[in-house]
Amino acid sequence: MQTLNVVNELGSANTAPKETKSHQHPVSSKQSFKRKVVDPYLHCRFADGHHTEDMPKQAHPHLTEAETYNNRGIVYSENDEHDRSTACFDKALELQPDYINAHYNRGLAYMRKGEVDKGLADYSGAIQFKRNYAEAYNNRGIAYQKKGEIIYAVQDYSTAIGLNPELAEPYANRGSLYLSRLDIHRAVYDCTKALRLNPDAGVAYGTCGVAWLHYGHWKKAKADFTVATILGVDVSALFHHFYENIDAFVQKTKIQIPGDVADMLAPQAELPEFEEGARLKLALKAYDNEALSIGLSARFAGMSREEFIYTMGKYGLSPIRLTAEELRKDVESARKASHQ
Repeated sequence: MQTLNVVNELGSANTAPKETKSHQHPVSSKQSFKRKVVDPYLHCRFADGHHTEDMPKQAHPHLTEAETYNNRGIVYSENDEHDRSTACFDKALELQPDYINAHYNRGLAYMRKGEVDKGLADYSGAIQFKRNYAEAYNNRGIAYQKKGEIIYAVQDYSTAIGLNPELAEPYANRGSLYLSRLDIHRAVYDCTKALRLNPDAGVAYGTCGVAWLHYGHWKKAKADFTVATILGVDVSALFHHFYENIDAFVQKTKIQIPGDVADMLAPQAELPEFEEGARLKLALKAYDNEALSIGLSARFAGMSREEFIYTMGKYGLSPIRLTAEELRKDVESARKASHQ
């Protein structure tokens, strides 16, 4: 009877749920900048394929139907219908108990529901079937970290990195964990590594910004907070994941945060919407103040790097951060060196 209830609620295996919400993409010139509630952890995304080690597809008579339920579960979870989502993954696993990605995906759906223990159990199930599942190790590390089991979390993040060194998420998550333990050097290293692998990892920028506060590197902190904000991260919420408020930071570190940096950490309901011309002027100002690089300023302005460099010329800005006199001296020195 329970199986019938699931099918009745979700429809037949051939019935598709409503269209999923679109994934977040880098902001274009026609998009507004809306603030979202930040999750300080970077989860690896849902997996829609079927992973079963060393077993041919013909050995799975219910594979096609199980895949349908798995894919539908992904859609429901992306639409925040997590109860329906987990029911779909339950059905997929009922049809195909060794469906690795259904275990993994149900774990992620449980995590989104806040059921950490169930999520952890499903990630462990996926790893049992596939020992080199780097994404499952990363997400299980998040579950362990949420439970306060720090040693296991570090082990899982490190295992994920060892299995797939090109995966940005475990670097960012381990960096966040190190920051929470005040291991600032390792936090900066891991977040920087994550950003080299994925320049759109806004949470890693925000975490790195918080880390810079501990060194008093205000310019670097402001730059990273600015980029994180551009990428849709609520910097204030991220900071409060590590510290209750600025006073708590000062009390713990004995470091006073300057007013302009503190303003960036103040809670705000949403990011302002900018007209295209206003965004361009802000991007030019950010570059001129050395708060952003050319590439990040171009992204904020909604332009390609080449278009932004061309526009800079119209406003009298140079892509080379040297005065004309400094540039002349450098050229002269290079000429002298070439004749020695």
